[in-house]
Amino acid sequence: MTESAQDKLIGALRKAISRISLLAEGNDPEVDSVIRQIRQNITKGADADKIQAMLSAAEPHLLNSEETHLNRAKQVRETLHDLIDLLEVNHKKRLPSSEKKALESLIRLHWQSPPSWPYLFSSYLALAKTTLSLETTEESSKQSLIKRLFHRTKKQQDTQNSQEIMAQISHTLSSLLTNLSLSHEYDEQIIALREVLANSNDLQQLPDLLDEVINLIIISTGKTQEGLTNYLNELNQQLASMNTSIVSHYKSQKTLIENRDGLNVKLEKQVSDTNLATQSATDLNELKELIDTRMKAMTTTMVDYKQQMMLLEKETHQSIISLKSKVDQMEKEASSMRTKLQEKLAQAMTDALTNLPNRAAYQDSILPLVQSSKKSGKKLFLAVCDIDHFKQVNDTWGHQAGDKVLRLVTRQLLNSLSNKDMIFRYGGEEFVALFVNSNEQEAIHKAETIRAAVESAPFNVNGAPITITISIGMACHRVTEDHDSLFERADKQLYIAKQAGRNIVKVDQTKE
Repeated sequence: MTESAQDKLIGALRKAISRISLLAEGNDPEVDSVIRQIRQNITKGADADKIQAMLSAAEPHLLNSEETHLNRAKQVRETLHDLIDLLEVNHKKRLPSSEKKALESLIRLHWQSPPSWPYLFSSYLALAKTTLSLETTEESSKQSLIKRLFHRTKKQQDTQNSQEIMAQISHTLSSLLTNLSLSHEYDEQIIALREVLANSNDLQQLPDLLDEVINLIIISTGKTQEGLTNYLNELNQQLASMNTSIVSHYKSQKTLIENRDGLNVKLEKQVSDTNLATQSATDLNELKELIDTRMKAMTTTMVDYKQQMMLLEKETHQSIISLKSKVDQMEKEASSMRTKLQEKLAQAMTDALTNLPNRAAYQDSILPLVQSSKKSGKKLFLAVCDIDHFKQVNDTWGHQAGDKVLRLVTRQLLNSLSNKDMIFRYGGEEFVALFVNSNEQEAIHKAETIRAAVESAPFNVNGAPITITISIGMACHRVTEDHDSLFERADKQLYIAKQAGRNIVKVDQTKE
């Protein structure tokens, strides 16, 4: 590799670092400051040790910024799911199935992309308007699992008025506003909107309030896009500066080549002059002196040429070693970042309280399992599990006791299932179990094992023993249905189990 090629490669690596650094800017002032220093030093041609030291100093800030972004995205995702659930809780309005599925699909695809957030909330607004415009329909006997996500009492499970629903939606939107990254100039607007949300009890006001929230989300993401534009302009300036440096380096290389060619020309001329001089010499002494002078001149020329080549070879060797070291370091950092990214993705798919795969993980898992079941003909059973009277535990002994119950149930679930089975915390006190390649008898046995394990688990609060039970509804996948239909049939059986007295397993026996 020539020195010119090495320098171009180093320049490309420097440019790559500058471009990659843009991904970290615009969210944290400390990160922005470090990133700007790095780019300034790259532009000035700082040595590798100085740049490496700055990159090492920036890494903790970058990781913290990444975690903040991920948490904000997860909050947006959960807010959207909560809003869908709350809208569905209103039993007097039936959500259009196709629109709901389309929105949930959009959320799965775009929840980590801030520029997509306004569109996601606009899509929810369209769903809300469609739902609220429908005529009141008779309540279906089939109750959705999602309707129990907010821990209603028995009376509330039969009916919940619009004021209660709107209050919960307002609370969810208020939490989202707190999570938005906006400058202080919007503080008064946010406070005013939160006050309106706190005092609003009419579902018909929801579309207008959502419009206000969407506008603030657009502003929040717009600030990021504006910042990105500024960073790209700054990058263009830096690239122009780097291009100037490359041109200057090219000219230096060209001069070196010209000097090398000059040495060859000079040597050829000395040989030619020596040849002519020997032909014109008149005596032996004169010829000897002439040859001696010419040979010394050629020797000096060759020594100079050899020294220049040795210096160039040494510089090239050092440059290759330095470049290899930089590439090795970048490979190590890339490997480390890949590992950390995989850890962050795993965290996004894991419920923090129970360490079980969460609702997002369920959505990613169920579709390929259903498709595999259709192709292979192997049975797939889905069981929806709901802790009985969980709200009473929270209301009576507090949320810490409720968290303890959730962890206890999780432990019993894991102990009752085989390695091929899958369990998810779907939300609140609900869990979803998937029994892969199991016949009906095996699936029922597994569900009964879960139920019995939870019932027999020792649990006490302040020394007082409390019996925890779980109701389970289960269905087997049909070749002609999608995963949502499978879930709905299992969910209906859960509702039947609740109505039948709880702490039992109900299996869908309807024919296709």
